[in-house]
Amino acid sequence: MKTIKSLTKILISAGMLVAILALVACSSSDSGPSTSDDVDIAAKGYANSERIVSVAWLNKHINDDNLKIVDVRSLTDGVPVKYNEGHIPGAINIPGGTTFQQEINGVKGMLPGAAHIESVLSENGIKPTDTIVFYDANKSLWASRALWGMDVYGHKDSKLLDGDIKLWIAKGYATSQDTASVTKSSYKFTGSPNTGLIADLETVAQSVEGKAEVLDTRSSDEYAGKNLRGNARGGHIPGAVHVEWSQNAAEDRSFLPAQDLKDLYASANIVSGDEVYTLCQTAVRATHSWFVLSELLGYPGISVYDGSAIEWANREDTALEIR
Repeated sequence: MKTIKSLTKILISAGMLVAILALVACSSSDSGPSTSDDVDIAAKGYANSERIVSVAWLNKHINDDNLKIVDVRSLTDGVPVKYNEGHIPGAINIPGGTTFQQEINGVKGMLPGAAHIESVLSENGIKPTDTIVFYDANKSLWASRALWGMDVYGHKDSKLLDGDIKLWIAKGYATSQDTASVTKSSYKFTGSPNTGLIADLETVAQSVEGKAEVLDTRSSDEYAGKNLRGNARGGHIPGAVHVEWSQNAAEDRSFLPAQDLKDLYASANIVSGDEVYTLCQTAVRATHSWFVLSELLGYPGISVYDGSAIEWANREDTALEIR
């Protein structure tokens, strides 16, 4: 009888130990948005791995408090067609092209003032304390524009999804056609904009004198002046190096590992410590390359020429090379 009682006590103690361990595990994994448990991202060796999350991480944390998933895909005739066809569950649609771009002083695609973005964020229930994960359907292209814009104005915690919704679907994760319900907020940026993330025309013009590097992230035909994209003139800023933005991505649409990215940019003589201005047509592809250099590789001195080719190539007092 004593043997049975002793065995019972042992089993009960073992059960309590298992329960305690389970509680500890749950409390550590459900403590809120964090990329510390994202093995896939950690293995890539990024300098700022907290700025990017994998589809596995997002699926695990999809219901976390204060986590907002933002689908930045565009509207069609004012309707979020692609979003309605299927999106990551719980995501809200904030189109990148109308939220983080605007025509200013005759130049299309410029970053709008803070008040415009605050209005859109408020309508969609975003709060300054929220962790935002941006995604799109094109290798984080427009998502990077959104994250850069939020960084300029000082949102505390924005991240990119590594890959896009196509990778999410390829990995077998669920999509939804339900429109997420939101409660409007009163979003306000605090502090002054980080203008160090933006390069203007006058600053970029100094690069021609050898004072900095210009990174042209457009296609080869745009860089060579064969594709004008509707601009008055074609070609590239004298001395600009060329690394097309899409080279940042692997076949599965996620970002390349850090060492591969370092090698890619070193082949164009861009290394840590260089002052670099990224550009494209309207500074969307440029923000993708900015994110890689500044956030994934941790290179200082990287900024985006927001006017990009649509400003530079449509003036008569700016130099262009064709080749």
